[in-house]
Amino acid sequence: MKSCLGIIITTHRGPDPDGLGAEIALNYLLLKLGFDSRIINHDEAPAKLAFLLEGHKIETFDQVDAREGRERLRGRTVISIDNSDPDRIGDVGLLLDKEQSNLIIVDHHDGARPDYERNFQDPGSASSCELVYRLYESAGQEIPPEVALPLYAGIVADTGHFRYGKTTPETHRVAARLLETGIKPEKVAEGLLNNQPLGRLEAKKKLYQSLRFSSGKSIAFFSIRRDDIEKLGLEFEHLDGLVNELLEPGSVKAAVLFTERERSRTRISVRSRSDVNVLGAVQKYGGGGHKNACGATVDSPLDSAIAEFIPVLQTQIGEPTQGSQAAFA
Repeated sequence: MKSCLGIIITTHRGPDPDGLGAEIALNYLLLKLGFDSRIINHDEAPAKLAFLLEGHKIETFDQVDAREGRERLRGRTVISIDNSDPDRIGDVGLLLDKEQSNLIIVDHHDGARPDYERNFQDPGSASSCELVYRLYESAGQEIPPEVALPLYAGIVADTGHFRYGKTTPETHRVAARLLETGIKPEKVAEGLLNNQPLGRLEAKKKLYQSLRFSSGKSIAFFSIRRDDIEKLGLEFEHLDGLVNELLEPGSVKAAVLFTERERSRTRISVRSRSDVNVLGAVQKYGGGGHKNACGATVDSPLDSAIAEFIPVLQTQIGEPTQGSQAAFA
C-alpha cells in the first residue's frame, strides 16, 4: 500500500457498529502511520450510532462527489471492511478499477470471497473490529480511548453482547484491553440498547400482531410494512435486534423478520440458535452474514417473500414442509 495514491476505507451499505468501529479504527491507524486515508461510505451512519463518530470524520460518496468529483478519487486503494462483496459498498464501488485490483478486503463473515490476493479475512473471528485490533498489535501501536470505544462497541454488537458462538476467550481479552483504556461500558450499552425512539414500541406492537409460526413450530416470524414504519416516524434501522426476541421460547430454532422496503422489495433478517445454521437459506437469495445471524433483500412483495422463504428455511433447518404455515393463535 505504500506506493498507492491514497486509501479510501468503506463498509457495506447500511453501516452497523462493527463496520463503523472497524473503519474508524483502521483509518486512525493508517493516518498515524503516515498514509493518506479517509472514510467514505455509501450511506450515512444511523443517527442512533452518532456516539461512535465523536471526534471522527466519515463522509458519504454523494458528499465527496458533489464537492470534489469522483475522478479525483480514482486510482486510490479501496479497503472494504466487514464486507467481501464489492456490490454491497454502493457507489463507492465506482472507484474500483475494472479488475478490482485496487480492492482490499478486511472481513470476518462466513462465506467471504477467497478470490482476492490482498485480503485479511478470518471467518473464525467474532467481529471485524477484532481483526482491526490485531492490526494495531502487529503495528505496535497503542489504541487511544476515542478509538477503543467504537472498537469495543463493534465487538459488543456483533457478538450479541458476547452471546454468539464465535465469542472466544480472545474476544473477551480484546474487550478487556479496550476497557483498560478508560472507556465506559455503560456508555456503549446505553448507545446500543437504550437509545431508541418511542415509536419502536409501537412497531413491536405491529410486529407481534403479525406473529406466525411454521407448520412445525420451529420457526417464528413476523413482518411489517413500509407504510407502518413511516407512520411511526421510524427508520429501518430502528427495527434492529427485534427479531432476536422470537428466539426466547426454547422450542423455536430460527426467527425471521420480514420488512417491506418497497412495494416489491423485502428485507429478510434471520437469527437462529447456536447449533442451527441458517446461512444457506439466505445465500440462495444472494444474501450473507453468519450461520446464526444473516439476511438478504429480495425483489418480491412482502407476502410473496414470506410464502417463498419460509419453506426454504424449513428445508435448511430440517423441518418437514408438509402443510401450510400455521397462524399464531
